[in-house]
Amino acid sequence: MLDTGRTARPREAVPDTATLVDQAETRRSLRFTVRSLLQYRELLRNLVVKDLKLKYRGSVLGFLWSLANPLLMLVVYTVAFRYVLKVHSEGFVLCLLVGLLAWTFFSNTTSMATGAIADNGGLVKTVYFPRAILPIATVLFNFAQYLLNVAVLLPVMLLLYQMPLAAPMLAFPIFVGLQLLFMVGVALWVATGTAFFRDLKHLLEVGLAALFWATPVLYQIEQVPASLSLPVRLAPLSPFVIAYQRMFFYREWPEPSVWILAVTYTVIALVGGLSLLTRFEERFAELV
Repeated sequence: MLDTGRTARPREAVPDTATLVDQAETRRSLRFTVRSLLQYRELLRNLVVKDLKLKYRGSVLGFLWSLANPLLMLVVYTVAFRYVLKVHSEGFVLCLLVGLLAWTFFSNTTSMATGAIADNGGLVKTVYFPRAILPIATVLFNFAQYLLNVAVLLPVMLLLYQMPLAAPMLAFPIFVGLQLLFMVGVALWVATGTAFFRDLKHLLEVGLAALFWATPVLYQIEQVPASLSLPVRLAPLSPFVIAYQRMFFYREWPEPSVWILAVTYTVIALVGGLSLLTRFEERFAELV
């Protein structure tokens, strides 16, 4: 063989385009985060089911406790407001409970979301999955509790107070869906913030206590003095609570301003929460 004097050069590996990943997209893209959540939806479902099973593990009645709790609430509030505080406004307890159920969903989810990422360091450091799944699983767990309570309380209260069905009640699933998306956004904000600042958990405890009185749960928006009406209406959960009271107590359609605020808060919370988590997702392993 003739020696041409040329040194054989190793053949360059040709990248497999099927396995290439746009690192910029995986780190910064909101679209990638949403797509990843869809791909890992089975993991999300399993986390929610696991939490529900753990809550009632070892109990005799199991999920029936979720039905007993709202019925007990109905009895307690009826006795307290009708016979102790002498509030004789027809259907007042119904008005109170639809707001209280919405508030409980909000406060429980917000409180639990503080530990969604910060308290799962072992999982975050060892396994890859979209980190947004952790706070979203917290939302869905509490949402399941909310739906169980509503499924029991609403029919009983409508029958007990002989409230006829009305067309505005058709808006209820719409506002429930908006509140669910709103809570997803809030949970993403809170989970990301707590991963950086642990004091946020304690600040939220104080903030939620104050926010409860700024939300028209124990009172109706019509009872608020004119000078305070706007701040109360602008409270984060107020548009949802006001809407529920309108449809079930007054049997009226929520005002346009209530619709606008509910949609606006939902979009800001959801888009902002997803964007914030997407931006800082890679740093969670260092922080927890």
